Amino acid sequence: MTKNPGVFSPAWSRREFLSRSALTGVGAGLIRAGVFAPFVSRAHADSKTINVLSLGEGIFGEPLVKLSGEFTAATGIKVNNVTMGYNEAMQKEAAVFAAQSPELDVVQVDYMFLKGFAKAGHLAVLDDGLIAADEMADFYSDTPATLKEVWSLDGKTYGLATIGNCQNFIYNAAHLQDAGLAPPDTWADVLSSAQKVVDPARNRYGFVAGTERLTKAVLVWLPIAWANGAELFDEGWRPVFNSAAGVDSLSFLLELMKTMPPGGGAYTESDEVKALATGLATLDPVAWIPDAIKIADEQTRPQLATKVAPMGSVRRAPVMGGIGLTVSSYSANQESAAAFVAWFNSRDVQTNKIVQNGGQPCRISAWEANAAAQPWFPSLSENLKVAKPLPQIPEWGQIDAAISKQLSSAFAGEIDGKTALDQAAAAVDEVMQDAGYN
Repeated sequence: MTKNPGVFSPAWSRREFLSRSALTGVGAGLIRAGVFAPFVSRAHADSKTINVLSLGEGIFGEPLVKLSGEFTAATGIKVNNVTMGYNEAMQKEAAVFAAQSPELDVVQVDYMFLKGFAKAGHLAVLDDGLIAADEMADFYSDTPATLKEVWSLDGKTYGLATIGNCQNFIYNAAHLQDAGLAPPDTWADVLSSAQKVVDPARNRYGFVAGTERLTKAVLVWLPIAWANGAELFDEGWRPVFNSAAGVDSLSFLLELMKTMPPGGGAYTESDEVKALATGLATLDPVAWIPDAIKIADEQTRPQLATKVAPMGSVRRAPVMGGIGLTVSSYSANQESAAAFVAWFNSRDVQTNKIVQNGGQPCRISAWEANAAAQPWFPSLSENLKVAKPLPQIPEWGQIDAAISKQLSSAFAGEIDGKTALDQAAAAVDEVMQDAGYN
C-alpha cells in the first residue's frame, strides 16, 4: 500500500519546520533519561507491518517502493509505504517526531538533519543490537569512510546511507555547440557560457538551479564559495563565510542568476528539472537528481550530458548529499524497522537491486559493479570523490535557515550580497553561542 496525500498541512515557514523538528533540550534529556516515553507500549512491538516514510519517486524513493514486495517476501514483514515530496516529507517527519508519535517506523532522513534528530532523541541507535554487528562491520568496510561520521553521533550509528549522491553537473551540449562553446570546466567558464547562450527569442536561457529557500538556497551558493576558498567556520566554530571569497562568490552567483529563465530566483527543484528537460535552460552545475535526463522529451534527451563539477580558484567542491534510512525511537516495531534498513543496505540489494529499480547505491562495490548502468554515473562517481559534506553538527538546520533567509533576500534583489552574508553571519554566530560553541 502506498499513501500519497495531496496536501499534508498548511505551508510551514523554515523557522516553523526547524522548531518542530527538535524537542527542547529539557524534553530531549527527559526522553533519553526515560522520564517519559512514547505513548505506545513496546508490548505490541513487531506486528510484522511497518510504516515507512520516504520520497515516492526518483532515486531516493523509487527503489524503496518498488522493492518493498521483495523485502516482504524475504522477511515476512509487510510494508506500508507513506510517500511524499521532499518538503512534505520533511514537514511530516518533523511533526511526527515533535509529537513523539509511533505513527512511523522507518523514516527517510536528509543527512543534514540526522544529528539534530539524534540529539533530540528521535532516532533509535542501530548498532546497539538492532542491526547485527557483523552486518554493520560489512557495511562500513564497503562504504566511504565519511559516511560513518555523517550518519552517527557520539560514536553511535543512527542511520544508514542507503542512496549515494552528491551534486552533479548536467548541461545541454547542443545549446553550447550552437553557440560555438565547449562544456565549461571552471566557474568562470560557466558564467561566460551562460551569458553567451541566452537567446530569449528562441526561449533559451543559461544557468538553472533550484533556488527556493527551503534547504536549496545555501546549496546553490556553497559549492561556488567552497570552490573559491571560502569556509563556513574557522577552527573555533566562528562563522567566516562572509569573507571576501564568500561575498565575491555570492556576487558571482547573482550575476549567473541573471541568465536563468524568467522567475528563476524562486525556482523549485521541479522547475529546475523541467527547465533542463524541455531545453529551456542550458547549465545546471548543482543538480541533485538526474530526473531531467530521465523525463526529457525526445528532442532534448540526446542533448543532455554530465561532467565533473566546475573548478574554482582553489578546488572543485560539489556538496555531498544523501537521504538515508533511520528507525524512529517512538516506533513500536523497531526490530522489523531495523530489518528494513539493513536489507536495503545489504551487499546483495545494493549491488543487484537498487540501481535496477531506479536508485543509486552507497556501497563502493555496488558502484563498481554498476559503473555503466546510467549515463550520469561516470561523472557522479568522479564528483563523489571531491564532494564536500556539510558540517556534521546538530545545529546545521538552524544555520541553514539563517543563511537561506538572507540569501533569498539577495536573490530577490532586496539586499546586496555583502549585507546578506554579514547579516547571516551574525545570526549564525548567535546560534553557535547559544549552543555553547564559542
